[in-house]
Amino acid sequence: MKKNFVCGLRNIANKTTYAGTSNKHLPSYEAVTVTNCSGHHNVQMFFMTKDARVVNCLPGFWNPDAFLSEVKLATSLNKLYHSSRVSISKRNELFLDAHLEKAFLSDKKLHKQSKLQGFDVKNIEKRSESDFKRDSVFVDTGLKSSDQVLHERMAERPFLPFEMFDTAQYIDMGRKKYKYNKGVPEHDKKMAKKRKRKRR
Repeated sequence: MKKNFVCGLRNIANKTTYAGTSNKHLPSYEAVTVTNCSGHHNVQMFFMTKDARVVNCLPGFWNPDAFLSEVKLATSLNKLYHSSRVSISKRNELFLDAHLEKAFLSDKKLHKQSKLQGFDVKNIEKRSESDFKRDSVFVDTGLKSSDQVLHERMAERPFLPFEMFDTAQYIDMGRKKYKYNKGVPEHDKKMAKKRKRKRR
């Protein structure tokens, strides 16, 4: 990251309309296994050119291998943007192709790592329209994975300046607020006591 990027951080809590309002999970709490994009309203990782044009955006948590793959994509798109040999229209076309290729040609393992969490699935299924739903398929295979939808959304936003990037719409992947206590010490102690009572 230090080799290819200038890394920065901005606290969005109480400063944006899209920031998550879930319960806090402190760095000292136990880490738990979640799927890619979990916590999409709480954290967004933007990858931009030096003049602040977005080439990729990853909301929430990402599995290390998947994250590295996305970083490599961002690096290649940055090189494409700064290439003087490629016209602007061709750059946009190649940007679209790169993201759609990631959306539809990534392996099954990545799609499995990127399934929506249960409460987000319920939220999406209640909506009359959503790009997570498959419009025309012969066999119902359920909702698309979050990585597929994100790359489809990015394909529609070629080299968009950061100040014009519609983050709220881009990261809309289900519920904005939910209570997730797994890994929180106080909650784990209460659950352990309940299990002990049940055994008795």
